[in-house]
Amino acid sequence: MARACDTDLKSYAQENLFTPIDAEVGDWSRDADNYNFGALEIYVTARDMAKFGLLYLNDGEYEGKQVLSADWVRDSLQRYSEDINFTGWMWESRYGYFRDLGYGYQWWSARVGDHHFNYAVGHGGNLIVLLDELDMIVVTTADPLYGPDLVGEGGWKYEGAIIDLVGKFIKSLPKS
Repeated sequence: MARACDTDLKSYAQENLFTPIDAEVGDWSRDADNYNFGALEIYVTARDMAKFGLLYLNDGEYEGKQVLSADWVRDSLQRYSEDINFTGWMWESRYGYFRDLGYGYQWWSARVGDHHFNYAVGHGGNLIVLLDELDMIVVTTADPLYGPDLVGEGGWKYEGAIIDLVGKFIKSLPKS
């Protein structure tokens, strides 16, 4: 990507995606070749995560301006992998309420009770949940607890608790 647009990914994303939605990219980790990771470790505020979710909820439009094409939004939220079943203690405890998992372009889809939704997930329990049928966005942020806190009773446990809380909340919502 950096070679194609003749700048680093963070600068490109800030100019073409985040600035048009009045948001700002914080830190964005880089790989061993000094390129920004394409799909992870992007640090933004909860408010800016909500703006990004709103952009997707509104088919790529933000405050009357088309920032992303509606076709791209539709294509990225489409399920290309379906019936994903995670097994093992780590996955089952983190996705207890989420059923019927599918995956698109960096967006997951799931069902909780009567509600089908798309969501972006980051390590630690960082979530952007799009409940299109209710015109609602749910955002959670958390410390990813890298390093020794990640395994066992550390990061995975807290991430699972956040995802479980979101699942309980979605289940409690009335059907539209």
